[in-house]
Amino acid sequence: MANKTIEYKLTTPDKFFVEINKMLPSHIEENEFILNDVFGKGKIQYLKVHKGLWAQQIDYKLHEDLKLFRVARVSNDFFLIDFYLSDTEIIRESEGKVFKQSFEDVNMVLTSSKTESSALIPKHKRVKIFNILMSRDWLLQNVLEDHEDLKEFFTSDNPICLSENLDFKLKALLKQIDFNKNNKLSSISSILQIIDYLFVRFNKRKLIIDQTNIHPDDLSKLLKVREALDANPQKDILLKELSVSADMSLSKFKRLFKTVLGTTPYKYHLQVKMEKAMETLVQGRYSVSETGFLMGYANLSQFSKAFKNHFGILPSEVRVE
Repeated sequence: MANKTIEYKLTTPDKFFVEINKMLPSHIEENEFILNDVFGKGKIQYLKVHKGLWAQQIDYKLHEDLKLFRVARVSNDFFLIDFYLSDTEIIRESEGKVFKQSFEDVNMVLTSSKTESSALIPKHKRVKIFNILMSRDWLLQNVLEDHEDLKEFFTSDNPICLSENLDFKLKALLKQIDFNKNNKLSSISSILQIIDYLFVRFNKRKLIIDQTNIHPDDLSKLLKVREALDANPQKDILLKELSVSADMSLSKFKRLFKTVLGTTPYKYHLQVKMEKAMETLVQGRYSVSETGFLMGYANLSQFSKAFKNHFGILPSEVRVE
């Protein structure tokens, strides 16, 4: 079977299912879009939370590469929050001892329906995504009333693309959502908490309407750089190398990184490092000094100082689950 390319517009899950069902070997069962075995394995399922608010769980593996291109709508009548789930492992060696820690990485991107995006889904790779779709009317009535400073930004018809570093609390909320295991009320509660938490974070950023217009190719390259930062918190970063890997000038890379992620590459890298350190300490598998080493710190006092600056407590004060 030849590789496929799909063009689509952001719309409600039920309409989206009908559209892609015409283009891919698949079938629909109520709120589930299920791939036929000839093309892949897995499904997309959605939950209607409120009128104008939906959530989707995506979990599949394809037999062929698939290119997705999201075409811009005329206006920003929908907003999509994607959480990309993946597994990474950090490995470090010292004096014959091997330190290993596995993490579930969660990357988050909010885009508006006027934002173009493209993605290549590689064959034989498991894709896990959780997303939340909001209509602009729902957002105005239920979220932006509490965040007046964001109203002008989210009611503009400029393409919007934002991302946030996901901290320990937000990852814990995401883990509580599973349409196949949890009851509907529990999932809805977690979804609403996630939305509120994210918009509180957005409210702290100085969002300027004209700053978020970004070419889909640049966005794709930028997000790949972020994935590399998430997967390698123990490594030192060099801005010039990051900009080269993104195929951008240094000034363009720093500007777009700050626009989309709300912080500098160095600060983002530090946030990732600290959040993964917290996750390691809570699990109780490694001591404070071993955790610091795993995160790339040769000096325990430097690790403790960075950790306290981020969380307000020393790593030795973290309670093991």
